[in-house]
Amino acid sequence: MGPKKTRTTTTTTTTTKKRKTPPSNSTARKRARTYDARTLAVQSSDAALSKTGELDVSAFVAAREFEIRALEAGIRNSKAALASRAFQQVPRNLRRRTASHNVKRVPSRLRARARREMIEDNTPTVTARRRKPTKLLRLRLETARRLQNLNARSKARRALKKAAVSAQAPAIAMEVEGDAGAEGAKTKPPHDINIAPRVPKIKKNRLSHPERPQSKFKKRQRCKTWLPTHMFHAKRAHMTSPKEPLWRFAVPLSPTEKSYRPTHRASGARGAVAWDMSYISTIGLEGVEGSLEGLFRALGVGGEEAWGNKGRKWRAGTRSLEVWLFERDGEGGGGGWKRPIAPVTLIWCVEKTDGDGNIEMVDAGRKAKKPRRKMFLRVHPSAFLQVWEELLKAAKLQSQQVMVEDLRFDIGSIEITGPGATETLLAALQPIPLSDGKKWPEGSPEATWASLAGLTNAASLPQNALLAFNISDPRLRHPPLTVKPPASESYLSELAVLLSTWNPDSTQLKPDIFSRPARLTASRLLPSQKAINRRKSLANPGEYPSPKPSDPDIPVLVIASRPKSISKGGNSQGTYTVLLPWKCVVPVWYSIMYYPLSSGGNPRFGGLLEQQQLAFECGEPWFPGDYPGTNAGWAWEMREREIRRGEWERKPKQKRVAYDSIDLGGGKKGEIGQGWSCDWERLVRPITPKSEEVKAKTEATATVSETEEQTQEAEKQETGVCDGEAKGKQRKHKSTSSSTACTYVHTKPPPPPLHIHQLPHPTASTILRIKTTKKPTAKLPTPFQSLLTHPALATVSLTLLNRGTPTPRARLYRLPTTNPSLRNEWLALLGPSAPTPSSQKQSKKQKQKPQAAAALAQDSSRQLPTNLSADPEPAAHLPMPGEEDLIGFVTTGNYNLAAGRGTGVASILVERVGVYDGSDVEKLGGSSSEESGGSGDGDGIARAKGNGKGGGFSQEYLARVCIIRSAGERVGRLGVWEVV
Repeated sequence: MGPKKTRTTTTTTTTTKKRKTPPSNSTARKRARTYDARTLAVQSSDAALSKTGELDVSAFVAAREFEIRALEAGIRNSKAALASRAFQQVPRNLRRRTASHNVKRVPSRLRARARREMIEDNTPTVTARRRKPTKLLRLRLETARRLQNLNARSKARRALKKAAVSAQAPAIAMEVEGDAGAEGAKTKPPHDINIAPRVPKIKKNRLSHPERPQSKFKKRQRCKTWLPTHMFHAKRAHMTSPKEPLWRFAVPLSPTEKSYRPTHRASGARGAVAWDMSYISTIGLEGVEGSLEGLFRALGVGGEEAWGNKGRKWRAGTRSLEVWLFERDGEGGGGGWKRPIAPVTLIWCVEKTDGDGNIEMVDAGRKAKKPRRKMFLRVHPSAFLQVWEELLKAAKLQSQQVMVEDLRFDIGSIEITGPGATETLLAALQPIPLSDGKKWPEGSPEATWASLAGLTNAASLPQNALLAFNISDPRLRHPPLTVKPPASESYLSELAVLLSTWNPDSTQLKPDIFSRPARLTASRLLPSQKAINRRKSLANPGEYPSPKPSDPDIPVLVIASRPKSISKGGNSQGTYTVLLPWKCVVPVWYSIMYYPLSSGGNPRFGGLLEQQQLAFECGEPWFPGDYPGTNAGWAWEMREREIRRGEWERKPKQKRVAYDSIDLGGGKKGEIGQGWSCDWERLVRPITPKSEEVKAKTEATATVSETEEQTQEAEKQETGVCDGEAKGKQRKHKSTSSSTACTYVHTKPPPPPLHIHQLPHPTASTILRIKTTKKPTAKLPTPFQSLLTHPALATVSLTLLNRGTPTPRARLYRLPTTNPSLRNEWLALLGPSAPTPSSQKQSKKQKQKPQAAAALAQDSSRQLPTNLSADPEPAAHLPMPGEEDLIGFVTTGNYNLAAGRGTGVASILVERVGVYDGSDVEKLGGSSSEESGGSGDGDGIARAKGNGKGGGFSQEYLARVCIIRSAGERVGRLGVWEVV
């Protein structure tokens, strides 16, 4: 029996289509439009010929010109025809997927085209109001409707009760007046004016708590606090996970726009970038100046910049100071070395007031009391608890009392950088005019601030300069107008004189930001947005509302800072930091975000990742990520380690990196330590056999986990971790990653294991300079020897010499010390024939140019060695050095848009750095002295020259040469490190 025949039918079945063809024939219109765009208009050349056959040159050239222009227009039209939709013609930051389904989301100039395209494509355009609700949406709408009805009833009951009370009030007042008249006494009727609330007592030496949030947002802030601008960032940025906040704050990580280049251009070329830095902790200190000096000396703040002649302006309150704080008790109970905590910013309050010149000496005979001074200390929230405890310990030991106050939720801050930062702040922060209508006196902080129009770089101001004044509510002048600075030469010369003299050093008065009543008054008198809108509606068209006596005076403190790389010849932008009351951050923030820049556009906002990236591009380390030797830096490393480990474990075995099977060359196999982390324990711990290595690793992991559990249980009682989370941990056995993240967020971070500690920049620079220049047998000075009794880390910046890009967690090697032949092979890459990025580009261009066979045969003998030396990928990569030459790990690494090459920030183990004692320095120098002595490598790499006869690389330079290998890879790149 044969196969069953298929049954054929004469009827044709139409396939089902998701979108049915519209009644109008749009295909013909598309085809006609494409045909019109690709059809070129031409002119015949017969008109240029006369009857006798003579050529009219002008007519012929005009015809050819017409055809060329028609060709160019046809190319443009055919390229644009059907190549892009209307919603693709908007800027990148306005592109959304919903733009293709809703015409109203497209700019008005493109709505007609978008509507026509949607009709032609039969795109369904359904708005949210007309869409048929789903089952879940219908239930939500019904629940919302019931709640609205209940709320309306409760409102009606409250209104009736209020009306009854107001009706009884006049009767009671009349009775009081009648009784008073009968008695013949004067009695004032009860007033209905709200009495100003009392100023709450200052909580001395106690942690503060955030203000109780609104009831509808209370559940979302159980174990974290929202920043003042949370509602702005929540729909425009990627936020931290709700269950895993950073430092007990919901911190914006990065804008939702995927491209980083606009932020890079805004921070350095055109525009401005702003951050809400209210999560930075502020601590207030008050006491006698001698006690405050003794407190900070006990915490490691010393030197000429603080207490010498250089720190005179800082102590006067016209400059800020950025220093490191150290633990008061040294390692082992106050002995040799002190563990660093974190970098902090110290700001003194100016003592001068308006009435200093008219003080009457009433009690001249009495012994005057020492004046009490105030100051602010700003520290990163990851190190706040540790700094707080050290301040309390040091304050109790002072002869006269020092009051420590937690101002984390009283003072907020905004940072802004970029060429347009100055004009943006000038529009948002306008000083309150004098009561008599006169201008501020010349040289005052208010007049100086208004004179900074036209400044394009905050780094032009004096380093860490301060300006303190009071501003009006910026919402009364919203939207702000563009500040147009005068462009005359006289104004620019006056601006240069102002920056050089800087009169506020002598005219700055006591800032109101240090006064607690002034901060509370500004927060309480701040009107609601509804009241602001009502005043705007009553104002004349085109005019701002007139000021009222009840408008708040918002105290602000502006700090101008610049990165340290500028002093080394860099051209980075400076940064403004604005301190103001917590509740006043939002009005200033919206005024900044919607300011129309003179260069076009609006200022951009950034997140935590943008802050890290800009610090990386400036060549500066970022706290706490680039300081693993501190408690906060180690906690950050543990958090990142668990995140990377989770990502690696979630990948299938076929797609994830097999760290155990990586061939490092020379018979070495397997990654050094854990590939998903900077394994500092493996670097510090002595090398053990494989049988003992696994045991040591498990013991160390168990010890670290036990330490974290103990610190977590101890800090739960002090910091008050939410009970629901604690009960959830008791019921469920969570993974190691979740417990580590929770420990990092809610408790004081544990110290690094194995007594690892970080060296500050001046100390690390001095020690490494001695170790890289003197002989190995030379001993360090006695003060530095105690610092190296335990593993010490130094933060360095990396620059790759040839090519490549360092990545986080990359391994850092010194030049091989046990294999001289392998060291010579690596040193050969430092010669003049080594490939550089510029030579690679030139070689690629030479390869792309076609050459004749004869010319290639004639020049083959001359070009063959050059091409071989410029080949960026050699046939076989050099083997990596052994584990004994591992000196550190890369904490931050990427392609640097500012430098145009790959750079990084790393930490190295100081005890493994030594002077280069190889015998091939002169050999290397002799081969490179002639060619690299005058021309350089063309990429901005400064290669130090020695003083020997060969004139090559110095021993100090070769001691800083390193080999960088990314985790999970076998290719190493040559680089040079420098202490930062």
